[in-house]
Amino acid sequence: MADAISKNATQLWDYAANSPWRLTQKPFRVAPRVYYVGNTWVGAYLIDTGDGLAIIDTTVFEGVYLVLEAVRDLGYDPHDIKNILLTHCHVDHSGGVNQIKAISGATVWQSKEDTEFMNQPANQELGNLFKNVPYLVDAYFDDNKTLNWGEVSIRTVLTPGHTPGTTSFFITVPDEKDGTLVVGLHGGVGPNTMTDEYFEKFGLDKGLRQRFIDDCERLKAIHVDISIPSHPAHGDLMSRISQNPMDYTPLVDAQEWPRFLDIRKNFAAQLVK
Repeated sequence: MADAISKNATQLWDYAANSPWRLTQKPFRVAPRVYYVGNTWVGAYLIDTGDGLAIIDTTVFEGVYLVLEAVRDLGYDPHDIKNILLTHCHVDHSGGVNQIKAISGATVWQSKEDTEFMNQPANQELGNLFKNVPYLVDAYFDDNKTLNWGEVSIRTVLTPGHTPGTTSFFITVPDEKDGTLVVGLHGGVGPNTMTDEYFEKFGLDKGLRQRFIDDCERLKAIHVDISIPSHPAHGDLMSRISQNPMDYTPLVDAQEWPRFLDIRKNFAAQLVK
């Protein structure tokens, strides 16, 4: 099983680095004012706040053109992106930061912890597969301060484990039927950076894994109407969407968030020796 997963991941990385068009995904709506603009491997989400656009993650440098095309396909202008929010600093999520910032002049947001971590050897786990363009962070997330832009509010929660500064997002959006809906996005649940071997290789604190496990349990107490993943495969996103790309209603399920967290928590718990 592990070999099959590794082989699949290697193929995806090869596609993303050398033929990113193989991973093209037509954009679709996951919630009112929130759209998927990533590829079939790694997610990116566009938010229409009513006062400019925000984007969560940018995918890799080689494939950011697909993100920009997805934004245009939805009828939006990438020049109107005011804020870039990063779940964490791995290159598959941050590789396109400088390109989007150059187009739009957007403010780049990231946790302070990952800004300190981003230049360490442990952040180069994908080796030389992808072009890693250094970027500057303009603002840090603060769990005590909600980001309020237009008609959308975004609460950030530091959830280390996948990286020391992985950040999760709780996005409250207006909804004609229910008044508001809460969209939950855990910033990083991949167990590949929570193994004993990884911690020992890079001299990282193994307590990050237990913190991740504890946080998964803690986050279950937060009500989430729509759960979305940073990698679509992590939350079976593609199997849950509607054939109508603008119909987000199949994703409205308050039980999906705790189910998702339990699955990812159990993956991490299996790494404990």
